[in-house]
Amino acid sequence: MAFKAKKTEHAGSKKGRGAYRGRKVDAKRESNRKRREDAKARVRRVLE
Repeated sequence: MAFKAKKTEHAGSKKGRGAYRGRKVDAKRESNRKRREDAKARVRRVLE
């Protein structure tokens, strides 16, 4: 083991995969849409 090269660089990006199944772009798009819908509903409740 002493003569093997040590990896100093990270393994690279994981394409934004986390809790959401799919790409980060898709997760952000869905999240932003949901956030806008919630904000609209909140404004409508306040105006009533």
